[in-house]
Amino acid sequence: MRKKSQLFVLPFLFAVLLAVSCRETGKQFPEPSDQSIVLHIAAAANLSYVLPELIEAFKEDHDKFGPIDIRATKASSGSLTAQIRNSAPFDLFLAADTAYPQALYNDALTIGQPVVYAEGLPVMVYRREINGRQGVICLTDASVEKIAVAQPELAPYGAAALEILSRAGILREVESKLVYGTSVTQAFQHSVTAADAGFIARSLLFGEGGKELKKAGLEWIGFPPEAYNPALLRQAMVLLDSSNTAAVAFFRFMQGEKAREILEKNGYRAE
Repeated sequence: MRKKSQLFVLPFLFAVLLAVSCRETGKQFPEPSDQSIVLHIAAAANLSYVLPELIEAFKEDHDKFGPIDIRATKASSGSLTAQIRNSAPFDLFLAADTAYPQALYNDALTIGQPVVYAEGLPVMVYRREINGRQGVICLTDASVEKIAVAQPELAPYGAAALEILSRAGILREVESKLVYGTSVTQAFQHSVTAADAGFIARSLLFGEGGKELKKAGLEWIGFPPEAYNPALLRQAMVLLDSSNTAAVAFFRFMQGEKAREILEKNGYRAE
């Protein structure tokens, strides 16, 4: 009788242990929720100082996404496009132009077509001893030895800078003075630390960037639309993962009034 009793008890104990184990496993691996989402944003370098404010406003408007982890990778649009082509795990791409997002769309690497969210504005920064109020013609002076620009094949602001110099008729004359950065923020750093002048995004004049420029004793001037092709700096974005609910919500937020207000007060033209 004792053997039969033991044979009955053992399966019962095994079933109890299995149930407890499953219950504990459920605690270790919870069901996905909005709070567990990670949003990966690929952002053009010119957005460096405004993006934190955009993210903060997004979270204020979307309570359920308040606790989520939003990670931003900032680089030139060309570099980010190359990373996306190589399967980088981005959910959303905020570019500095329309060409790179359009190329990704043409290759079926996006969810839907690009949407323009702002227009960037180029400026020239220069040391106070340079007569920058003359315009870019001041760059031909012998006292100007280094001019910082972003690489035009990677960064739209670099392409705009070369067009400004070309339309002014001085590109060939100053070409040997050009010092290239891999992004507009690197051109900004060159301008602050080593160059005599540089072409950057107007958005970098705000926030911490503005403080750095002031500390370095730099002045700046802007350019009228006829000095370059404004279409070069129409900034577009594309959704890369529609299964990420936070990415979809942020994509829509960037098309709203609050995002436009933030962008405009930080050196962009937004319609």
